[in-house]
Amino acid sequence: MLNQYLQKLHSVSPINVERTNIRIESISNLRKGLYASNRIFELTSPTGSGKTLMLLSLASEIIEQKGAKRVIYGLPYLSITEQVEEEVLRIMKSSEQFVERIDSKSVNPLFDRYQQELDESPSKSLYDKIEAIEFQEDTFSYPFVITTFVRIFETLLSNRNHTLLKLPNFSNCIFLLDEIQALPPRLYCFFVAYLEKFCKLNDSYAVISTATQPNFTLPNDNKDIANFFHDYTAPYKILSSVHFNNNVFNRYTLKISNDTIDTDELCSEILKEDQSTLVILNTIDDTVKVYEKIRRLSPSDSILLLNTLFTPRDRKLKLYLVKRRLRENKKVILISTQLIEAGVDIDFPIIYRDFAPVPNIVQSAGRCNRNGKIAGGGKVRVIRLKIDGTERHKLIYRGSDAELIRFTHESFQETEYTEKDLIQVQRTYFNKIQSMLCFGVYGKKMENNFIEDIRRCLYEKIGNFTLIDNDFYGDVFRYYVPRNDMDQRFDQLLQYQQELKESLGKNNRENIKVKKMKIKNILKKMSNQIVQVRLKPDHIKPITLSDQNYFGLYEISPESYNFEKGVLLDTGGVYL
Repeated sequence: MLNQYLQKLHSVSPINVERTNIRIESISNLRKGLYASNRIFELTSPTGSGKTLMLLSLASEIIEQKGAKRVIYGLPYLSITEQVEEEVLRIMKSSEQFVERIDSKSVNPLFDRYQQELDESPSKSLYDKIEAIEFQEDTFSYPFVITTFVRIFETLLSNRNHTLLKLPNFSNCIFLLDEIQALPPRLYCFFVAYLEKFCKLNDSYAVISTATQPNFTLPNDNKDIANFFHDYTAPYKILSSVHFNNNVFNRYTLKISNDTIDTDELCSEILKEDQSTLVILNTIDDTVKVYEKIRRLSPSDSILLLNTLFTPRDRKLKLYLVKRRLRENKKVILISTQLIEAGVDIDFPIIYRDFAPVPNIVQSAGRCNRNGKIAGGGKVRVIRLKIDGTERHKLIYRGSDAELIRFTHESFQETEYTEKDLIQVQRTYFNKIQSMLCFGVYGKKMENNFIEDIRRCLYEKIGNFTLIDNDFYGDVFRYYVPRNDMDQRFDQLLQYQQELKESLGKNNRENIKVKKMKIKNILKKMSNQIVQVRLKPDHIKPITLSDQNYFGLYEISPESYNFEKGVLLDTGGVYL
C-alpha cells in the first residue's frame, strides 16, 4: 500500500525531489545497518523533509528484511497523534481496522456499536466483545499503534500491573519515535540506550527521528554508566548531514537580539510587518498580554490567539482559519505558545520567537518558509521579552533547566544565521548536554538517578516516574466546555458514574466492566472539548456550572470561556 501511494506522487518541485532522495538514501543505509545486526537507527532530517512518509518506508523495509512485526509510532505530544493518524490512514486506506490510535482522546467505533446492541439485547457474547476491545487497547494488541511517548517510556519503567500489560507486545516490534529531542534533556540519551538494550533482548527495532542534532553517545568519563550499558552502540545513522546544506532546506535567516524588548516595542514591531507573522512566546500570560495589546492597536479578525487555554477542537479550528488565510495570501498574525513549534504543518514568512533552548528555537524556525516558496527566504527573529523587570524565558527555564539557557547562549556565537548555519549551533548545544549534564537523573530537584535506582532494584520508586512534573508546572485542573446549550454529555457522564456506583454495590462483574467502558468511551468523545489548565495554589480558578465533578473534571460556565481567548482567568504566569 505504501508503494502504491508513493507511485501516485508525481511532484517534481526541488523540495520534493530532495525528499525522495532522502528517503532512498535512508532506506539504502538502513539495509546496511540491518545487515550489520544493528537494532536502533537515527534519522536526523531537516524540518519539512517528510519524516512521516520516511518513517513508514523504513518500517516497511525492516518488515521486508526481518519479517512481520508490530509497529508502534510514538510522538511527544497528544496534539499531533491525530494528525499522524490521518496521514497514516491516507496511505493505508483499506486497513483502518489494523491501525489504532491509543491515547486519552482516541475513540473505538466498535465499542459504540456493541454498546448499542447490548442496550437493546444483552448477551454474554457482547460482554465478551466489549471486554476484548478494552483488553486490546490496554495491551496494544494491534498491528499498527499510534501513541504518545508517555505511554511508551513510562511502560518501559513501570512497576504497575495495568501499565505493564502492554509490555509483552513491545517485543517483536518496530518503534518509530519522532521528535525524540522533546524528551527531558538529561534523559533522552538514557532512554535511547535503554531502548537499544530492550530491542536486543526482545527482537525489536527502533528508528529515532529528529530535525535537530542530538548527541546519542554516552558520557565517556563515567564508569558506572559505561558498565551499566556495557554493550551500548549509538544509533546507526542512516542519513548524511549533507542534506542540511542543500539550498532547498536553507529557507530563512535567523537573527538573535542581545537586547531585551518590552510588550509595547514588540507589538509595534509586529504591526510594522507587511506580511503574515507568527509570534511564539513562553507563557500563556505573555500570549494574552501581547494579543490584547495588538488588538487594541489594530482591531482585526486577522489577529488570533492560540494556547492551551483553548479546547483541542477550537485550537484545530483556529489553525484551519490561519492556514486558509495563508493559502489565500491574506495577512494574519498568530500569537501562540510553544505548542505550535513541533508537528504542526504551517508555513509563515515571518516568525518572532522569545528566547528558549536551541531545539525550541530551531523547531519554531521550522514553521518559517517551510515549503521554500518565498523569494529571498523567510525571516526569524529571536527576541528577549522582558516584563516588569524579568526576562520571561527565565520563568520557564529555571532551576536545573537554567543550564539549558546557558548552553544556548554559549552555542549562539553570532547574531545572524542562515538555516544551514544552525547545524553547527545544534551540535555545539547537544555536545554540551552530553558532556555537562548529569546523565539519567530525574525528579523535581534532579535528586534521583535511574542507573543507581535500577541497580538497587527500587522498582516502586522508578515506577512513580512521570515525564511531566506537576510540582514544577502546577497541578492540572480539567474543565469540560459544552459545544452548545444542547450538549448534555457532562450530565450523561455523571449519570454513568452513578450507574457504576450502583453496579459496584451489586457486585455484577460484567455489568461493572461495561459501565467502566461506557465512562471511558464518553470521556474520549468529550476530550476535544476538555481544557487542561495548570494552576498554582494562588491562582484563581474559572467559574463552573456546579460543584458536581467526575474525579476533578468540572463543567465550565459559559462566562468563563470563549473562542477568542479560551478559558478566562487571571493567568498570572501559568507555565504551560
